[in-house]
Amino acid sequence: MRKTLVTAAIASTIANPLSANTEHHLAASKNNRFENIKLGANLDLFAASREFGTQSSQTELKVREVELSLEAQINPWLYAMIFLTKPADESLDVEEAAVIAELGKGIRLKAGKYRTEFGLLNTIHEPERPQVSLPLPIAEFLGEEQLREAAVTIGKVSNFGNGYRGGVSVALLNSENTVALNQAQSKDKAYSGKLYFGYKSPTSAYQLGFSALAGKKDAAGTLSTNLQVFDFSYFLQPGYASGYDYSARFMLLGEVFYNQREITASRTNKARGYWTVADYQFMPAHHIGVGVEATEGRLDQSIKAKAYSAHYSWYYSSHGRLQLEARRLSVDNGDDGLELLLQWNIVLGPHSEKPFLNIME
Repeated sequence: MRKTLVTAAIASTIANPLSANTEHHLAASKNNRFENIKLGANLDLFAASREFGTQSSQTELKVREVELSLEAQINPWLYAMIFLTKPADESLDVEEAAVIAELGKGIRLKAGKYRTEFGLLNTIHEPERPQVSLPLPIAEFLGEEQLREAAVTIGKVSNFGNGYRGGVSVALLNSENTVALNQAQSKDKAYSGKLYFGYKSPTSAYQLGFSALAGKKDAAGTLSTNLQVFDFSYFLQPGYASGYDYSARFMLLGEVFYNQREITASRTNKARGYWTVADYQFMPAHHIGVGVEATEGRLDQSIKAKAYSAHYSWYYSSHGRLQLEARRLSVDNGDDGLELLLQWNIVLGPHSEKPFLNIME
């Protein structure tokens, strides 16, 4: 009976080869479509113990964020993604939803609501930051959400050969950032741009960037905020623990900020800030590191804050991480003390959307 069925199948294929090839092509096409769709989930558990002064102490344990993701390479030139997030004590929200279109000659267009190409950490989701805490100048000048706006961005990558690449991107934003732009009270759009340059070899790699943001911050549309950021990252043995987040044997990351915020028509507050993190992977998937950060106040540059930190990270899976961070804070007219932060990042499925401009492949 089995021989009869096999013979009939072969005879059918010989009699109608076009039909057989078509059916095979349709099946392969369906499989490819399925393979191009990726579902992911991320659970970010967070614990903290803070001791600020002799009269104040605080402990905290919570699910900091739950994130669900759907990504699809619709065709060779069009990619789409949506990230849903449920922060602690908040309702489910669309964190990012965007498409990236390949326009040819290295040019890409991105549209939707997403983390804009700005600085070094703006495009990195909260659980994947190099440390549990958000650096002081980012929190001061952009806030916890950073630049996550409805926007349109166009950019281009250029390959200079011998491991060198560069790029440029320009974005039109909806100006919804609460800290820097007061949620677009004037309904004006904001503008941002970034220049990139990078190099990668088997032994070392680096990337340099310069970003700028300009937008109105009052209802009348007469006062503005301008922010410039220089970012840098340097890696030794970048493929040391290939497949893990932050795979380099040693890395040095950082940003320098210069924020000009018009307080009145005749007064502009010019504040500066910086942060840097050094991280050493003493064995695959096990990291130790230190950080330094400082900032001036966005409304009053005489108000200063600084912090020192140390961390230990263990990547128990490609993207899953357990990290302990100790951070010493000193803030004018504010918190001054020690905090211990613990993060357990549980990743189910892929959790890293396609980069808009990939400078270090």
